[in-house]
Amino acid sequence: MNTVEIKNDKNRLAELWEKTEKTFAAKAAQKHIPLGGSFELTPRCNLRCKMCYIRMDKWQMDQIGRERTAKEWIALAKEAVEAGTLNLLITGGEPLIRDDFEEIYTALSKMGFIISLNTNATLMNPEYLKLFKKYPPTATNVTLYGASPETYKKICGNPDGFYKTIRGIEMLSQVSTVLEVRTTYIKDNMHELDELRRIANRYTKRFAINVMVNKAIRGAKSDVEKCRLSPAEMYKIVDANLDYYRTINNEAEEAMERNMETDFHKDIDYGFDLPPKILTCLAAKSMYWITWDGKMLPCGSFSSPYTLPFEEGFKAAWDLLPHLFENIDMPKECKECEYVNSCSNCPAILQTETGSFDKISPYICSVTKEKTRRHVVQK
Repeated sequence: MNTVEIKNDKNRLAELWEKTEKTFAAKAAQKHIPLGGSFELTPRCNLRCKMCYIRMDKWQMDQIGRERTAKEWIALAKEAVEAGTLNLLITGGEPLIRDDFEEIYTALSKMGFIISLNTNATLMNPEYLKLFKKYPPTATNVTLYGASPETYKKICGNPDGFYKTIRGIEMLSQVSTVLEVRTTYIKDNMHELDELRRIANRYTKRFAINVMVNKAIRGAKSDVEKCRLSPAEMYKIVDANLDYYRTINNEAEEAMERNMETDFHKDIDYGFDLPPKILTCLAAKSMYWITWDGKMLPCGSFSSPYTLPFEEGFKAAWDLLPHLFENIDMPKECKECEYVNSCSNCPAILQTETGSFDKISPYICSVTKEKTRRHVVQK
């Protein structure tokens, strides 16, 4: 089998997994099995993106905790496997910045995880290319912050980051992985949607956008409020991207998408309403996130409460996690709001925006109102 055939086969397997993962995760949630997890290996990054919610310098890290060692991550991964984890996201910061990344990644690959990797691709080199060809991640997600060195300078503080990212994507396109290019939109790159999509499409058909930028958490600092988009700007980009894909999809593809949404999954209980009720997704039910300094959270957007899997043991930390959220409720204002059913009501985002689970966020409220207004207009 040649390289192209291997990569196509890998793509088909990944696509099959994506179609079944949500159902599989829902089944796991019924038995509180930690099917999917994220290992946030570091908050360090070689770029200084102004909207990043987690990046830290060493001096900031020292005030909070320490990065866990390769030995500790590998030992914890073994416990995670025994507890039922199958799908594992390796992320940061920039995970490739760690000197011991290869040691950690190789050990996790040999354990049989379905691995996804988040990276900015700027640190890709022949050694990492060799590693990923030997142990290909099932999926690799590369963030492309701009369509030019000038935009990279504005956003990341490094104009050379653009060329390094493109070089990294080119190298990763040689790996038997499902390659996805992602872009987070702020005021500095909101005008580059079409060009960013064109760049991404040179290497992959998978291009994802993020227009919701949240405040920094867990000790990190950022300029989010100065650079993130207004709700109207957000949905302008979302609508433009949707319009683009509608024009290239044929009727059969659109029909299949509708059938999958309305027919294929209609009788499945996804488990979103399992306790704790405040978490209306699978976080702490069949999904978890472990921070660089060793805290287990329902997802990466939370700061607290948390358990300590390195000290308590993975299984004990996992079993305790949902109970920490049993007495948390949404703000009274949210319950009484006319938009309550169209708002995500996510406690993690409320905590990120306000520092509390009890306060409403004017920004989130404005996003929900804009979403509702556009939905009414489209009707």
